[in-house]
Amino acid sequence: MKIEPRRLLELLAVARHGSISGAAEAVNMSQPALSQSIALLEREVGVKVLERGRQGARLNDFGDALVFYAQALESLLGRAGEEIRMRALGLEGTLSIGITPVTAVDLVPRCIEVMLRDTPHIAISVVDGLDQEITEMLRTRQLDLLVRRLGIAPQYTDIEEEALFGVDWSLITAPDHPLAARSSVRLSELADVQWVLPAGGSAFRQQMELVFASVGQTWPARGISTNSILAIKSIVMNSACVSVISPRLVEVEASAGRLKVVPLADIGPPRPVGLVWRRGEKLSPVAARFAKIIRTVAQADEDAAASAVR
Repeated sequence: MKIEPRRLLELLAVARHGSISGAAEAVNMSQPALSQSIALLEREVGVKVLERGRQGARLNDFGDALVFYAQALESLLGRAGEEIRMRALGLEGTLSIGITPVTAVDLVPRCIEVMLRDTPHIAISVVDGLDQEITEMLRTRQLDLLVRRLGIAPQYTDIEEEALFGVDWSLITAPDHPLAARSSVRLSELADVQWVLPAGGSAFRQQMELVFASVGQTWPARGISTNSILAIKSIVMNSACVSVISPRLVEVEASAGRLKVVPLADIGPPRPVGLVWRRGEKLSPVAARFAKIIRTVAQADEDAAASAVR
């Protein structure tokens, strides 16, 4: 089966505008011409992809399946154009990475610094988002690689994961907080504390909800919510509020004595963080170089941590 790529993009326009007429105007075609193009697409794939009615054109299940690939094609063509534009400006290429908060503060910035030191003539885009959001962006070729927690987003057969290291969650308090002197604490003991926690809709909130759920605790109703990790740390440092966070995100403040990190005894083993990419596809030279760098840096961190324990 061979599909004309242009017809996929025209189907995507119909999906976005909800009608043949709206899509025709968007792609600068006449309505009869677009209708004929969709009919030819249906002939190519051997099934109907649109249900036409008084309210307009609606994609059926076959159409929805094709739109996924149409989005990927649109992203791929856009990335190709951007790549050529960058090369025309004298740059070597582009790299688009999806991240979540635990990798945004330390690991990815360090790896980018190594990348730019060795390969300065590249353009790098970093997208911070929910695990599901950046996974979909990877699948539709808007991103080259993800560096995120594994085992949170839905599993797809078209992506591959590689664990790099494990991260845990700890309680953070001000140095003079009553809990700061504890060697460990359990989430189940903290029903009466004043919390400062991430606001809804963020990747950080999504991950932290899983932490509470993993020990059978409901999300705290009492406390402060914010969409800023910086604000969470600042409020904890300057109040009686506490929060739950990965120790990696507060290393600077803990080393300076501004925050106290108290291990959580009931949340189980560290969760894996790793690389995610599209299965069966060769990475671009720039993306492959970044993947090699992040594997090297992550392994060096793990070796250093193991040596410190010994």
